[in-house]
Amino acid sequence: MGPRDIALAAFVVSMWGLGFTVLKPTMEQFPPILIMAISFAVTALALIAFERRRPVTSHLSAALIALFAVSGQAALIFSALSGLEASTGVIIAQFQVPLSVLWAWALRTEPFAPAKLGAFVVALVGVVIIAGLPAERPAPFYVALMIVGGAVWGLGQVLIAKLGRDDGAVLLKRVALHGAAQLVVFTLIFETGQWTALTTASPAAWAGLAFIALVAFALAYVIWFDLMRRNPVSQVTPFIMLMPAVSVVASIVFLGERPGWPVFAGGALILFGLALSSGIVRLGSRKSSAV
Repeated sequence: MGPRDIALAAFVVSMWGLGFTVLKPTMEQFPPILIMAISFAVTALALIAFERRRPVTSHLSAALIALFAVSGQAALIFSALSGLEASTGVIIAQFQVPLSVLWAWALRTEPFAPAKLGAFVVALVGVVIIAGLPAERPAPFYVALMIVGGAVWGLGQVLIAKLGRDDGAVLLKRVALHGAAQLVVFTLIFETGQWTALTTASPAAWAGLAFIALVAFALAYVIWFDLMRRNPVSQVTPFIMLMPAVSVVASIVFLGERPGWPVFAGGALILFGLALSSGIVRLGSRKSSAV
């Protein structure tokens, strides 16, 4: 990845980290899947209005990408976030990075690297620490939802690279349409009180929803889809590791959260495991360089 792509990836992940923090109070007014449905509907409408190029990616491929990269992961991850602190949820969500790489290996879009398996185990230990310690531990159900959501998201990233035939904005225009439709179905099946939430929302709630829809989704996803189309999954997805730093700081500053030491201890292991899996940190590099 060149310097421009690195800067773009860091920007996108920073917006997602802030989006996680803004999402927590916004969910006090709006059901989480409804928030995602509105966000992707806004994304689709904006792209239809301003992006005139016709997508080459088929509707079937776009629907499949949307099911995993958009609606499925959103329904799971943001439903999980409703039962977790923002800082805890965003750290557990980092497990989606090694899962993305595993999917890339399984679908043979990238070569298998056995040395990275140990790094994934380190990250898994971090998740277990966050979920399993007795003092103020998060509910196992919501932790499981977050991990499953990460697996779904990871498969979606591989499908973007494997099935997408357009650049970021054009591909997202078709994917967002399918994703919004799928999320509308999900919110009608799994949630209640949507109309009441919309008609009683305060200006602050609408402002939070606007930031999520326009910045954390419409703008960020256009950039991210283009990055995923032009770069290997194993190079782009490790930038997700920036999310905990952004989200934890934002949740402390804006939400007044005070995460306990298990969150930071488990989070440190997760981040170390992800750094190993991405090649940012290499064990034994000094020894090999001295030979």
